[in-house]
Amino acid sequence: MRCPILSELPSPPEGKSGWPWTEETPQIPEAKPDGPPWPTISIVTPSYNQGQFIEETIRSILLQGYPNLEYIISDGGSTDDTVEVIKKYEPWLTYWASEPDRGQSHAINKGLKRVSGEVIAYLNSDDIYLSGTVQRALSYMTDQKEVDLVYGDCCVINDESQTVSVWRSRPFDLLVELCQNFIYQPTVFMKRKVLEVIGFFDEELHHTMDVDYWLRAATQMRFGYLPSELAGFRITEGSKTGTSLLPFAAERERTLEKFFDSTSDPKVAKWRNSAFSWHHYHAGTQFYVENKRDLARRDFFEAIKLKPFSLKAVAALLAIFDTYAGTNFFTKAASTRKINLKPSPRYKFH
Repeated sequence: MRCPILSELPSPPEGKSGWPWTEETPQIPEAKPDGPPWPTISIVTPSYNQGQFIEETIRSILLQGYPNLEYIISDGGSTDDTVEVIKKYEPWLTYWASEPDRGQSHAINKGLKRVSGEVIAYLNSDDIYLSGTVQRALSYMTDQKEVDLVYGDCCVINDESQTVSVWRSRPFDLLVELCQNFIYQPTVFMKRKVLEVIGFFDEELHHTMDVDYWLRAATQMRFGYLPSELAGFRITEGSKTGTSLLPFAAERERTLEKFFDSTSDPKVAKWRNSAFSWHHYHAGTQFYVENKRDLARRDFFEAIKLKPFSLKAVAALLAIFDTYAGTNFFTKAASTRKINLKPSPRYKFH
């Protein structure tokens, strides 16, 4: 299906303007500049009770101006006005269903089982693509034929879709991804062969299914970084990412354990302590911000134990002191010196 033009879609709600309400991406030609037609892209939106945001998500996909789109919505039986919104856009959907599921990963997989495109992506029902994202991503994959997954930079947006910050990514490095997770899910596009080789998302995971997927793909697929803002990732008080870190931290730890337990490469296995030390340091930092002192101390102590001779160990000690003394040295130190992990020059995949 060719993406519709703005005038073909339902009128936006009163007071809505700008992208993707009153603006559209210009239609691109049926064929690429070198002659062949653009590949079919299949996009899946898992959804549950996001009636406040899903219309913006849908329009940000439909108004990409792309000539060969397959769009599937997998809703988990929403009880708000989600289904009403979906029905407004039904003529431009390849398939949609609203029925109970076993969580987000299951909803994604249900959609992925229906896709037929050469390129695949999924976009959650409160996130958005920026104008021209699909063409930029697929042009990159056309130029960089060896790349199996492409990702880019990501805007963080609020309830009003205002950009509050931008997460800049970086060229792929497995060690850095293990420690700092720089691949932002809404920006990812992958070739169909990734799904065929790596399989579906782990339905036992509800917070880190994407991290798990990138790690599973890391040793078999080639990643490419497109230094461009591609998507808007919405953080609200009601979103999973906007709530307490505790469930996410526990699941991410299990995801790392799963990865390292499954690797047979001794060079990668050597990174285990570094990856877990960074994991506990990040978790401790978040618990510190949430004023959960016992949890913060637990993770900071674990980070120090795993990598005692490191800059982050010094920062963790400072944070532990703060949790006992009620001072604010760690926050001041963190704001003046950002602790980063340098890529490993010894062993990089792609």
